[in-house]
Amino acid sequence: MPHKLFRRLCLLALVAPLSVAGLRAPRIARASNGSVGDGQDAYVTNEVNIKLFRAADLQAVAQQYNLQLLDQFGSRPIYHLRVTDGVDAQQKAAALQADSARRVQFAEPNYTSGSPEGSGFSWSVGFSWSVGFSWSVGGQAQYASQWAPTTLRLSEAHKVSKGAGEIVAVLDTGVDRRHPLLAGRLLRGHDFVDDDDDPSEVRPACAPGITDTDPRACGPYGHGTVVAGLVALAAPEAKIMPLRVLDPQGVGNNWVLMEAIRYALDPDGDPSTDDGADVINLSLASVHKSDILRNIIGHACDDKSIEAEDDEPNPEPPPAHPVVVVVAAGNEGTEQLMYPAAENAAGEISVGASDQNDLLWAHSEQKWPDVMAPGVGVTSSVPDKGTGTWTGTSMASPLVAGEAALVRATFPNLPPGNSTESNSSVKDVIRGSSVRTKQSIDRRVDAAAALAGAGTASPIDSTPDYVRQNYLDFLNRAPDSSGFAFWQNEINSCGADASCVAAKRVNVSAAFFLSIEFQNTGYFVYRMHKAAFGNLADKPVPVAYEEFMPDTQRIGEGLVVGQTGWEQKLEDNKNAFALDFVGRPEFTSAMPADMTPDAFVDKLFSNAGITPTQSERDALVAELATASNPAQARADVLRKIAENPSLVRQEFNRAFVLMQYFGYL
Repeated sequence: MPHKLFRRLCLLALVAPLSVAGLRAPRIARASNGSVGDGQDAYVTNEVNIKLFRAADLQAVAQQYNLQLLDQFGSRPIYHLRVTDGVDAQQKAAALQADSARRVQFAEPNYTSGSPEGSGFSWSVGFSWSVGFSWSVGGQAQYASQWAPTTLRLSEAHKVSKGAGEIVAVLDTGVDRRHPLLAGRLLRGHDFVDDDDDPSEVRPACAPGITDTDPRACGPYGHGTVVAGLVALAAPEAKIMPLRVLDPQGVGNNWVLMEAIRYALDPDGDPSTDDGADVINLSLASVHKSDILRNIIGHACDDKSIEAEDDEPNPEPPPAHPVVVVVAAGNEGTEQLMYPAAENAAGEISVGASDQNDLLWAHSEQKWPDVMAPGVGVTSSVPDKGTGTWTGTSMASPLVAGEAALVRATFPNLPPGNSTESNSSVKDVIRGSSVRTKQSIDRRVDAAAALAGAGTASPIDSTPDYVRQNYLDFLNRAPDSSGFAFWQNEINSCGADASCVAAKRVNVSAAFFLSIEFQNTGYFVYRMHKAAFGNLADKPVPVAYEEFMPDTQRIGEGLVVGQTGWEQKLEDNKNAFALDFVGRPEFTSAMPADMTPDAFVDKLFSNAGITPTQSERDALVAELATASNPAQARADVLRKIAENPSLVRQEFNRAFVLMQYFGYL
């Protein structure tokens, strides 16, 4: 594959195919396993993805073609397999596609795409990003006052909707979960690279011989954080589901992209739970067309024409909540079709980039994308609580994904696509309301026009929306089916009694604070900060919103109270959080390692504002003095003070008020 096909493309619209699996269901496929090198390969040479007409044929096909099963796509007859006889994956796929018994519907190598570094471009040249300001010192103003919101007329659109209740899945390099801009906006996600529940960005290691300490010189660091920040710019009350599908060098493959899409549709694996994304953003592209990926995107969007092509004897029903899929078109500056943007599924929107003069960016793909949006010199969040200015179709795509969230929040009954009448789908509304530019991409999106004619009712007036929003705000997750039904019934039991409904809504909100899940996540975080630092300077509370939200989310990773094993999961999360907490620079600065055990314990109790019994104090001092692992002992002592019953009682009312305030920000 000529390297030039990748170069501009992956600059800021990350070239994508995402991840080699090598893992057996039900574990989630990983994004890379070392077989792809620097991402310049066109495919993983010993892996194929296939779709069979019948699942019963898998064993015979695998045996005949010397294949080993690595993973299955849910319950569908779509498989990720390793080639065991040394034949190149492209040749193997061709042989499978020509299967004389007609058992194979699709077969293809597990395509990969190159990261910017792997494609010969350093992040310090080309279409690289420039460093802006710290978020707290000018960055927030830079982000809010940039040109893109004015062009999109976001301030007018936000008078109608800010996207409350909607979930946008961002499949990318991960996010900086502690960035102030993203505080309260992130839901639980997944890391498909390291196969865990922490989808944080990972700073790339430089190649041998490169001593530059600037992460931009070594890989696409910050890309996912930028994309998430732009979703938040367009839809500030929508929630973002971060899914890390590219490794630190931006390398991945198609299998993981497909698995991440499946996860975005149904994170908990329970179709009865409305926890899936409403919009998926893919700021990535590849030169490779994939029939299997097209089939999966079509299924996610509920594209009837693509579903009709499926010859499975027992086809999987369409998702309960089909999604809008928004995809960056690529940065080659030609008419080259890039994928998955060019799959053109109903409900899929391909996006090019425009500049401040409403002109198509010279390096954007041309003619075939559905719309264009601001993508040149766009400011967003970057890791380490900063801002940066980026350029590329990767920046345009999340702005359209945010607009799609606004449309879905405003017109909840519109399907993603499959329309037969004007403005009868989300895609139709976004395209139909766009400004006509008479350029090779003739439509530039206009968020205010997309919401024209809608009312301005509160998004939580309805009982289901009210209960759902409490789950999103307090527990950082969508509701489980039993809890969702229970809390709706609490309110609906009032019938037409308005005063009863008002009282019940207050009680339901309060119940989320009192819940076992929040008491052991959010309130625990509050007390950890209280014991570690006391109250904030000139404030009556111990923790700021931008610190509280990611910490609470960290403890809640993978936790749903009532599910099998939830107690052990909670205990593991608390222990891991406490150990990480005592290693943070702000903690080690306040509580240096050379503090005596007596001083350490006394300082924590003083910060907490409680007086221990002599035996309580002596036991904690002794635990520190005799510890073989000082860091673990510090974490254990801090946690014990945070969970001291006197502190729990003392802070309960203050924490309740603060948590209600945080919950409704």
